[in-house]
Amino acid sequence: MPEIVKIDDTTYRIENEFVRFFLLVGNDKAVLIDSGFNCENAKELAESVTKLPLMLVNTHGDGDHTAGTGAFSEIYMTEEDYYGCGVAERFPNTKLVSAKDGDVLELGGRTLKIITIPGHTNGSIAILDVENRRLFAGDSVQNGSIFMFGDKRNPEAFEASLNKLIAMKAEYDTVVASHAEPILEADFVDKVLESWNEVRSSGADYPVIDMHGAKVHDCRGKYCGFFLA
Repeated sequence: MPEIVKIDDTTYRIENEFVRFFLLVGNDKAVLIDSGFNCENAKELAESVTKLPLMLVNTHGDGDHTAGTGAFSEIYMTEEDYYGCGVAERFPNTKLVSAKDGDVLELGGRTLKIITIPGHTNGSIAILDVENRRLFAGDSVQNGSIFMFGDKRNPEAFEASLNKLIAMKAEYDTVVASHAEPILEADFVDKVLESWNEVRSSGADYPVIDMHGAKVHDCRGKYCGFFLA
């Protein structure tokens, strides 16, 4: 069963097996960031915490972040992932509200800013919780292992997106991750980039493992890992 964990009085993380998603509550509206894995009742879980109007924002379209998406009539995410990750096909009764870089969502006393960070998927986004100085980074910043194999991934864009987040570090104090350790210091973005450069330049013979039917290299850097083709 998913477990709802309070971060503060208006912010919750919902622990859902190996992944987590988030509920952010303002004075007038609430946002669910992602909708979990095998968790079709994600909307009901959020509504057990708040009765405010609720919208869904998806950081990206992978299946472990979208299980409860079908309960929403509208999905706020990038067009690239709505179509490119098969979300439109899996949830044909949903309507896309296209997320763009720099979009601002006002929840009432709480501002969320959208930052496009392609790489892990072509349409990945991060959400900056402006007043609380938190960055919800989806899968792109974590101390676990980041999926970077298959046709949805773009290594060059991933590196550029990490540099983009580093350039705006003055705007956030912590990174909230969807996998592995939940709360990371802002400079962990630098550590992900350091690990990425380490893995990509090392020439090491990393072990090959089976990952969802694909043979991938299990590459571990100093601070985090990557699954690479």
